[in-house]
Amino acid sequence: MMSVAESAERLGVSPARVRALIKAGQLPAEKNGRAWVLREEDVLQRVVSRPRAGRPAAKATTEDSRPGTRAAGRRPAGESTSPEATAHELYEECRALFRRIPSSEMMAQAQSREEAAFYMAVTDFFLQQRQAQLVKAGIF
Repeated sequence: MMSVAESAERLGVSPARVRALIKAGQLPAEKNGRAWVLREEDVLQRVVSRPRAGRPAAKATTEDSRPGTRAAGRRPAGESTSPEATAHELYEECRALFRRIPSSEMMAQAQSREEAAFYMAVTDFFLQQRQAQLVKAGIF
């Protein structure tokens, strides 16, 4: 859960603008006492979906220039490995990349809503794993 101020910072707008978006029904929120609280997923979805003023940025044309890709770690063309090894490499890369909530920049550069939803789902998975570890240790 995020406060109005935290949401404003993440969205790059003023707290007054966040409250206006809540009032207009464009940003889901709940009242907690006198304060509004917003789900992080809703705020990040707004980062991805909101229209931006000005000319759209040019999209990268090569896969290597997209966030989260690692050209240096790739195998040369023609060299193959088992699907299991590839899946394990994917898991390790996702684990390293999604230790925290995806940045606003990463979400904004997602090329589709599906891609942004994927980022959130993978992040949620790793957060749930961490929460289970904390519960098991008696910390949470």
